[in-house]
Amino acid sequence: MNFWQRFRLFLVGFIPGCIILFFIVNKKGCTSPNELKMLEIQYQTLQLGPKAECKIKCLNQNQVLFKLGLKKFKVNYDLSEVHKKPYGLYYLQAIDNKDALFEMVVEDKDTITYINDIKLLKGSCKCDTVK
Repeated sequence: MNFWQRFRLFLVGFIPGCIILFFIVNKKGCTSPNELKMLEIQYQTLQLGPKAECKIKCLNQNQVLFKLGLKKFKVNYDLSEVHKKPYGLYYLQAIDNKDALFEMVVEDKDTITYINDIKLLKGSCKCDTVK
């Protein structure tokens, strides 16, 4: 068997394999665990602790705008405690750190996203005295 015969046999298997793979991946797509967790957090019910509510008011936002702003965040798994009992803690940071105003730790309860406190990166707020 010479080179061209082997090359034709290779193409007979390679081209249909690429076409089949294209249709499989095209339908499902590829998502990372980070994207899946952020989608889950965004579509759950949002509950805020007293400190988080106060700091959102300091940022001149409401809950609706705050929840829409979560699209610009990613999960930092190095700082997160995913397997903490009873609920995992996820540390959210802005994707673009230049425009970041805050970071937060989200407690992922089954159908509820609970935020106890928000860490402000720019500016200050007198909400730390809230109990």
